[in-house]
Amino acid sequence: MASFTERYHELTKYNPHTIDKLGPVHWDHQPPAFKAISSKVKIDLLSRLQSVMDHLEEGPQISDSPEAGLENIARLLFFTLGLTARLGDQGGGDYFLRAAPSAGGLYPTEMYVAAHNQSGLPDGLYHYHSLKSALIPVWQGSFWGDLNHYFLGHPAVEASGLIFIFTGLYGRSAWRYKERAYRRILLDTGHAVGNLLEACRYAGLDHSLMGGFLDAGLEELLFLTPKEEFPLLGVAVGKAGTIPILPGQHPGETPAEAIRHLTSGDPMQVQQNASERIRSDKTVRAPVAADCGGPAFAVPKDFNPLKTILSRRSCRKFNDGAVTLEQMKEMLAFTFRDSGAPWCLAPGRIAFHVVVLNVEGLEPGVYLLKTDSLDLEIKRPGDFKSETYTMCLGQDLAAECAFALVHSSDLAQLAEVYGDRGYRYACMDAGQVGERINLWAVHRGLGSSGVGGYYDDQANELLDLPLSHGILYITLVGVPEQE
Repeated sequence: MASFTERYHELTKYNPHTIDKLGPVHWDHQPPAFKAISSKVKIDLLSRLQSVMDHLEEGPQISDSPEAGLENIARLLFFTLGLTARLGDQGGGDYFLRAAPSAGGLYPTEMYVAAHNQSGLPDGLYHYHSLKSALIPVWQGSFWGDLNHYFLGHPAVEASGLIFIFTGLYGRSAWRYKERAYRRILLDTGHAVGNLLEACRYAGLDHSLMGGFLDAGLEELLFLTPKEEFPLLGVAVGKAGTIPILPGQHPGETPAEAIRHLTSGDPMQVQQNASERIRSDKTVRAPVAADCGGPAFAVPKDFNPLKTILSRRSCRKFNDGAVTLEQMKEMLAFTFRDSGAPWCLAPGRIAFHVVVLNVEGLEPGVYLLKTDSLDLEIKRPGDFKSETYTMCLGQDLAAECAFALVHSSDLAQLAEVYGDRGYRYACMDAGQVGERINLWAVHRGLGSSGVGGYYDDQANELLDLPLSHGILYITLVGVPEQE
């Protein structure tokens, strides 16, 4: 195989003949859900959120008062990955739900904040501790020169005084999902990013995704241990009209070069991340210029993403009811809308198929979705409820849903354009799409659930795709069972 991405994806597929050989989950040894706090200094965010919650019905409350910077940051952090519910004692302690969904409720995504000239917050680098609803200082002082270098001179760094940095933790997810965990981490991070961008748009804030950076530089700056925690994405945020819109992300090294840097004794998921790294600003390749495109869609005034995020839950049971074609088209129009600023990292590199089971006005079958026009092209007519159920590891949700959106990518072409780093970009894009569907489903009283565990090759067979197309994610949509 030409890229490590293709090898990693192939070797982490689920197969009905081997899935029982993955080994048991040691439930008594689950990793901590939150990072330990070593600093005695913390900046409380909880008090800053009270006014946000009190005025949630009134729409965005962005303010320019002296202390507003910290309040605005608290809002964005909370509605990206904050704690939204507590489920009482779960066999040894409380279990918390967060603003974005996570496979198995493991939440392997962490967030850091780089602040410069933000009212109410001293310049510095901070870790967001969601359990304490606090910012924990990593460094105090301005590090904008370092960040500008590590983000390869991206103009959004200079234009912004606020950067959110997403990282992933292998251990939290690998404990349960073994080598496939890296896939889940990328999808989870994409869901969280989807929340952040919706909260920015709602507040009228500019944003710019920065997926190209010197990995080792950010690791050193944030005190990360590379084989435990790793940076995935930076998002620069600023007032409307201040952040340059520059679509396109830096690719990693060519696969042939990247594979030379791998350590064969490392777990596959660690090797996959290592193959995606950008190691030197002297050899970095030019960004791939592209925009997300998508149809125009006027988001209705009654859509409040903050309220929706608070009530968002992954649906646990559908009632086998139908959705209408109009409902499905509206959801897809919201999901793939062009919002003016690029929201995807690898535009045009994911193909989407819709497996229709129960949509009024549309015959059951497998359809290719053209995201720029929302046209549906029939590929395989017929009732594929049994195949969808089996493909999704026998989950009842897959048989009870109205339709399934399947995300896939030609991995060889992806690596050719972006190097192995393209896998990171595409999986996070898939997570963003899943979160947009989640939010719109909640807004319209429907249910959705992301499926990261499925029989890969059976999904290829159902969609009539060659095995060179990696199945990245499956999003189920239906009518929720009323409890």
